[in-house]
Amino acid sequence: MKDLFYRLIIYINTADEKDTYYNVAWYMANHIDGIASMRINELADACYVSPATISRFCRALGYENFAHLKQECMSFHSHAKKFNNLIHIPIKIMKDDPKKATQLYVNELTTVLGRLPKVLNWDVIDQVLMEIHDTKNVTFFGTQFSNSAAIHFQTDLLMLEKFTTAFMVGERQLEMAKRMKKGDLAIIVSVNGNYAFSHKTLQYLKKSGCTIVLITCMDQNILNIPPDYTIYIGTPKDGKSGKHSLLALMELMSLRYYALFSPSLEGLEENIVKEV
Repeated sequence: MKDLFYRLIIYINTADEKDTYYNVAWYMANHIDGIASMRINELADACYVSPATISRFCRALGYENFAHLKQECMSFHSHAKKFNNLIHIPIKIMKDDPKKATQLYVNELTTVLGRLPKVLNWDVIDQVLMEIHDTKNVTFFGTQFSNSAAIHFQTDLLMLEKFTTAFMVGERQLEMAKRMKKGDLAIIVSVNGNYAFSHKTLQYLKKSGCTIVLITCMDQNILNIPPDYTIYIGTPKDGKSGKHSLLALMELMSLRYYALFSPSLEGLEENIVKEV
């Protein structure tokens, strides 16, 4: 369900207010509890658009149709499920003693990040960085935080004079997958394996013959297509703190890319210290 919120927020944050779909996204975001019980005609009337427009908007968000979107809304009515999308800290402790909750959270992150030196396979990471450096068309694929982390890495790469693409909207990712070809590089970032649900995009990537990289916490192939490289970042016991390992990996990969492909490292550290 969180994926729907993510898609709506991304659309609202990036679309023009004059866009017809913008009004639909705005209404849905403000009436999410009622969407599950609405008929498509009711939603269309509330947004002053046609049912066909609602159907097209659902597809733009990555759903097959309005019924598919409603199914996700139906799964999100209890407070328990809302809490399940948040960090793994007992709610009573957070209510009674936020300082203790903070310490528990930090302890969990310390444990997760502390495993990275043993978990990360730098031989594989270096091969992926070489692929990024040598490949003209490099595209990131992901959802929610995984996609945000990919964009963070994309920005660092651009600062290092390497252009890549990372579209925030699932429909744009699908269109890019359709255009991928042999010799291109697809980097799928999926901490908890949720990108496995992007069946159409994955099938186009497989058909393209492009090189595929998977970055994940899952200790098995969750894509149902064989990746050429897998960067494993460990398996957090709560399924939620893996995003911190992912962000750490992105920043380490940025620094490693700089270290490997910078024209000259002589005097670099001294210059960085002076700038700081």
